[in-house]
Amino acid sequence: MKNKKIVQKIVVAGVIVNKGGRVLILQRNKNEDIFPNMWELPSGKREFLEDSESCLIREIKEETGLNVKIIMPFSIFDYQIKKPKEIRDTTQINFLVRVVNQKKVKLSPEHQNFAWISKNDIEKYQLSKATKKVILKAFELIKKLNEKI
Repeated sequence: MKNKKIVQKIVVAGVIVNKGGRVLILQRNKNEDIFPNMWELPSGKREFLEDSESCLIREIKEETGLNVKIIMPFSIFDYQIKKPKEIRDTTQINFLVRVVNQKKVKLSPEHQNFAWISKNDIEKYQLSKATKKVILKAFELIKKLNEKI
């Protein structure tokens, strides 16, 4: 850690739930330098002076082509990525969101595939432990809220 620059980042992620109660996950492009081929939630870094909700709506639109409505933030986790010259110290804020005017997913070049998954599908995909935990928590929350999403 000595002589490495520490860069703090805030990432927002959306657990997008469709009308069928399934959650959208995206597979990172195989050429990404960090976590290639890994599955994740639609997410992105907050720009300077950008509020978290605007960032989330923008990132989801850029990565999936979907319009969403935010229901609520519901979880936060931290992670670090060690690069040769820096350490990225990241806080990820996770939001429960629903699709508005359901359309087809249109992926950006950052991702190579997508899937709408149920709670039973979660182990079929290479997701980080923290992301699995967030998705499972979202399924429980949806059940509790009894939202018609």
